[in-house]
Amino acid sequence: MSDFCLSASVASARSAFPCGLEQPPGAYRFGADALLLGAWAARCLGEAGGVTSVAELGSGCGAALFALLLHPALTRPPSQALGVDDKEALCAAARRNAERLGLDCCHFVQGDVGDSALLRQCGQSAFAAVLANPPYDLPGREATQPLREQALRSSSRPDAETFRKEDIPAALNVFCRAASLLLPHHGRFYAIFPAGDISRLLSALSAARLGLRRLLPVHADRQRSALRLLVEARRDAASDCRLLPPLFLHAPERGSGPEWTPEALHFCPWLAGSSQTGRSGARELPPPQHPQK
Repeated sequence: MSDFCLSASVASARSAFPCGLEQPPGAYRFGADALLLGAWAARCLGEAGGVTSVAELGSGCGAALFALLLHPALTRPPSQALGVDDKEALCAAARRNAERLGLDCCHFVQGDVGDSALLRQCGQSAFAAVLANPPYDLPGREATQPLREQALRSSSRPDAETFRKEDIPAALNVFCRAASLLLPHHGRFYAIFPAGDISRLLSALSAARLGLRRLLPVHADRQRSALRLLVEARRDAASDCRLLPPLFLHAPERGSGPEWTPEALHFCPWLAGSSQTGRSGARELPPPQHPQK
């Protein structure tokens, strides 16, 4: 929908994005990770000419899916967008957020991403692209938000009481298998994951028949190692990965504010707004740590 066709309220909501997104009290709150993921998927799909249908696993309040749909790099937005989350409160908030943003193509379904029957009902092999910000917090870690704690202990994640170190990759494997079920042959999968866990990521992608095609390292600044990896994989494709030039989010020396680099803001225009959203418990990139002198 072109800007001149938008109502004043929708235009205002889009202009403020991501500020103003409804998030239920105690929910697992979105941060920079979700916005970077949406921007990454939009840029990759924009280069490919766009797709007609996308889905997000663990969609929360819809931040990553909205970042994809509203990104200027995606000149032909999908006509169908599905979000799946296991918390109805988050799905309800996402529906209201989509309405405020004028994104009528969005639908949100409550359910566990590990439930293959549910995913088949959503549309097996029906989505040209799937994105996910898989959970990577350790179960049992203290959380002040009740819904966040429930998310860490959900059926798609290792149980806190029986947790073993070797169980940590379980949630990632579930998300990759779910993406593979929703994707057709050579469908595209986009994810963000900690750079230090690349071996687990590669293993999970391979087990789900998702061939790694592009990898974008994300650094807090030029003095620090990569913190996150933005991934593009394709179902039933050979792993023939292109390692892209890194994305640096901040200048090496900065004040107390975020001070995003021009490159970061060009990649993801809404990062500056993310610093103004409620971030209690948000899974986001930590600030850069400067070397001690």
